[in-house]
Amino acid sequence: MKLQATIKKIKQRAKIVGLKVDIHEEKRKHDSAFNIRFENSGQVISFYSGRDYSDDDGGEDATHLIKVTRDGDVSDIHTDYFAGSFVDNITQALNWVAPLPAKYSVGSLVRFKQNKRNARANLVGKIRLVIEAATGGNYKLLNPNQQSHPYSPYYSERDLEFVS
Repeated sequence: MKLQATIKKIKQRAKIVGLKVDIHEEKRKHDSAFNIRFENSGQVISFYSGRDYSDDDGGEDATHLIKVTRDGDVSDIHTDYFAGSFVDNITQALNWVAPLPAKYSVGSLVRFKQNKRNARANLVGKIRLVIEAATGGNYKLLNPNQQSHPYSPYYSERDLEFVS
């Protein structure tokens, strides 16, 4: 992804989740190192930006080596411990550090959509009440037909639609 698109995506996410973001750039001889910190997250997104000459237009700044690290976590060269986790793209890093708010709030009525997964589980068209909204678009739903069940799964928001 190009550097300008990456910075734009970071600023858009900060606006959506309502957090301040601090973007720190360290210019070096042939590239730049970036550290991104969202307020109250306790984590840092870091990546590098350098010229990508694979294009015909002379090269643009491209981002690579995107890494998410907790505050205070440092690598140890003596024990093969490398702090943080590398991710494939900036969206994965943003979902980790500043997750999007839930699409359906607790107390909403939702209906299971018509798709293969719901058809296999015989859930198509059934209406449930959202009792817990977890990060990543997962929801725990109340089934009025069962009083207690030892296994209460989370359902993905892509399988649900809003009723009221």
